[in-house]
Amino acid sequence: ELFPAITSIRDSVRPVETLRDSRLPKVLIADDEPDMLRFLRSQLQTHYQIIEAVDGQQAIDKASQFLPDVILLDMMMPEKDGLQACRELRERTPTRSIPVILLTARADEETKLNALAAGASDFLPKPFSTTELHVRVKNLVESLHFQRQLARNNQQLEETIERLKETETQLVQAEKLASLGRMSAGIIHEINNPLNYASTGLYTLRQKGALLAPGERTEYEEVLRDIEEGLERVRGIVMDLRSFSHCENEKIDPVPVREIVQTTLRFLSHELKDQVEVTVDVPPDQLVEGNKNKLVQVLVNLVQNSVDALKRKAFDTDNPAIRLEGRMEGGKSVIVVQDNGEGIDAKNLDKIFDPFFTTKDVGEGMGLGLSIVYRIVQQFGGVIRVQSERGRYTRFTLEFPAPANPARYAEPPVPAESKQP
Repeated sequence: ELFPAITSIRDSVRPVETLRDSRLPKVLIADDEPDMLRFLRSQLQTHYQIIEAVDGQQAIDKASQFLPDVILLDMMMPEKDGLQACRELRERTPTRSIPVILLTARADEETKLNALAAGASDFLPKPFSTTELHVRVKNLVESLHFQRQLARNNQQLEETIERLKETETQLVQAEKLASLGRMSAGIIHEINNPLNYASTGLYTLRQKGALLAPGERTEYEEVLRDIEEGLERVRGIVMDLRSFSHCENEKIDPVPVREIVQTTLRFLSHELKDQVEVTVDVPPDQLVEGNKNKLVQVLVNLVQNSVDALKRKAFDTDNPAIRLEGRMEGGKSVIVVQDNGEGIDAKNLDKIFDPFFTTKDVGEGMGLGLSIVYRIVQQFGGVIRVQSERGRYTRFTLEFPAPANPARYAEPPVPAESKQP
């Protein structure tokens, strides 16, 4: 009959913390004996902020609230004893690493083992000397601070490593672009000469066509048109390579989205031809503020990733397909690249833009493509989002600021198109 009344009295006189100097370490003292509580406070309050508790449950609650640097728990307390309180502190993430000293009048081997098994950091049998109390509390506080400093140093080290990875990514990309520029210059020179010979020969053949019999001229003209169309396509690719390889051209301009898309498809025509259904739906007047070469690089990476995803999926009913869509929405210039490939695992969606992250086999990629895409999009003030469902689709959505004055830029003449396999 007395116990509820005692509990009520204890609850009504729960200690109220008035933490003073915030620079001092915090010590939580839990003991149901008022004399012991006052003694421990008087011994430690010079060097520590003191938090008091009168039972095990209150110690758990205050430890979660104040996150002290060390906890002194009496073994024998109401509500929950020191062992039970220690176990629960170790089960909670916020208090798991806080050092705990168990105080008890029992100094036998079994008690010590039980204390250690409950997760206690140290054990102090009563009666104890004040010197021993100070030394043990001081050692545990310093150990905790050392662990926290070590955790901060590890965090800084991880951030530094991440920055080094990003720097390495930029260096790798710069070297790749420089190598591409040198290689393209030689390729362009080697291709241009045969192109000129072929164009001259085509002109001569057209002149000779007048000498053919009328019944043979129709087929002859069709063959010449096919040759001329092929030469024009090669000439267009050479012009794209020349523009793309000039890395010194980093100016920012409003660029027609259709032009970026068509250049991308020409670069990847060998991957797409007769294998993938490509649908393009871009308004003729849509512009994006950026550098054309880098924007082409973004779409080349995204479309190439789509092609790789399509190759890894077995199609039964539908066909491999990629859709490139553009639109103006809410003052933003939006570009969407979507495929019906194998999709991305949900656990990897937040990692795909990390440098060197890849799910491809060794030798199939370094995991830099999407990291480069992410940085380029950010460079032009844009954002990139990804949505995917495993086995069904992947959709990349790019949002760029719309050009401030798009009216003065001419519309691109290239129409939208759809290629069927």
